[in-house]
Amino acid sequence: MTLIKWAPRPASIFDDMDKMINNVFENDWNFPVRSKTNWSPAVDVKESDNSFTLTADIPGLTKKEVKVNVTDGILSISGERKFEDEKESGNYHYRERRYGSFSRTFNLPETVNEEDISASFKNGILSIELPKHEVVIPKEREIKIS
Repeated sequence: MTLIKWAPRPASIFDDMDKMINNVFENDWNFPVRSKTNWSPAVDVKESDNSFTLTADIPGLTKKEVKVNVTDGILSISGERKFEDEKESGNYHYRERRYGSFSRTFNLPETVNEEDISASFKNGILSIELPKHEVVIPKEREIKIS
């Protein structure tokens, strides 16, 4: 069963134009062309016989700043990385780190036991263990016709 549906975005001529503009202005002139305020942590999903394990890279946050919720078969991860407003003198020449809030949602397969989901956060890595239900084989029974 698939945990995540993948829907690739169709390629656009504007993607190539954006790359050209970024190459000219960001690399050659060190001017930020467009800063993306939204960011999204990278996520890996692994399946074993007994569970799924979702691992997300969320550096720079503490476990108190990350929220994990499950509602009606949907797992959501959210949080916010605060913008570091430094009052010191000096100017940035280049900024790649993203700030602001993020949210990721995942449709859980029916095999996940939502009551036993657990999560841990260590060194900027969030790990969520999604145990599967035990497989129950339906018993066959004969029904007498009266």
